[in-house]
Amino acid sequence: MNEPLIPPDTFISAAMIRAARGLLNLSQTALGECLLPKLSRRTISKIETDAPGRPDERRRNVLKAIREALEGKGIEFLFGDADFVVGVRLRRGFN
Repeated sequence: MNEPLIPPDTFISAAMIRAARGLLNLSQTALGECLLPKLSRRTISKIETDAPGRPDERRRNVLKAIREALEGKGIEFLFGDADFVVGVRLRRGFN
């Protein structure tokens, strides 16, 4: 089965961030501390609860940093199409 291509500039959703943190057993505070510049738990919480939409430049940069940090810890973000569901999974060898 072919997996969909995952464009590096695709935005991750709040639900994907929460799911990735769950797989890694990572708190909002710990996620914020993984980022450069570091983000507060409150900022991570706000990102995880805000309504989806086209983010402004600052938010796009934060989402990109979060995605890169989580991918660096072994998370794969799966983006759907008509035959595939959006999801999050942990790569083999990361646990």
